[in-house]
Amino acid sequence: MSEGVVPDGAIDPAGRIVLVGLMGSGKSTVGALLAKRLGWPLRDSDDQLRAATGLTAREFGEAHGTPSLHDAEAGALLAALAMPGPAVIGAAASVIENHAARAALRGPRIAVVWLHGSPAVLAARFGGQPHRPIYGPDPESVAREQARIRDPLFASVEPITIDVGRRSPSEIAEAALDAIRERLPGIRPSE
Repeated sequence: MSEGVVPDGAIDPAGRIVLVGLMGSGKSTVGALLAKRLGWPLRDSDDQLRAATGLTAREFGEAHGTPSLHDAEAGALLAALAMPGPAVIGAAASVIENHAARAALRGPRIAVVWLHGSPAVLAARFGGQPHRPIYGPDPESVAREQARIRDPLFASVEPITIDVGRRSPSEIAEAALDAIRERLPGIRPSE
């Protein structure tokens, strides 16, 4: 067996930090900060999708439909979790609706960090980004409806919950790191 490969059925002792939350919550930004602080790789859903398909999430959804996009995003999370070694993983918001993805988030040595914010705050952040789906003239209503459906599912994986409303990305990353150290003993920043 080559170094770093975990045999089927074995538990990889390395930790995983998975950032979840609605679109606009800061998963990519906070994930990059955490990965840098820990010296771990970042596996971001948007980047994984683009690498695998050559398309942004918006382009993939327009070409193949929203259900196929959500399946691809869940597949990206499961693939990132299956890779050996520690990692910070930025999951697409939709993965929480996928049963297999939710089950995987409850796995050993996984700290799920839910970046939570009000629909008004999140809607203000996700408008106009070219890689994201278009949500029409009232993105706050879309965020409110997604929160109604997804917030109970995010809560069901017993995450570390961090309110992103009035904190900078660096403050969010530090708060997450403090809480992660309690969930995954032995995690130390590389800096």
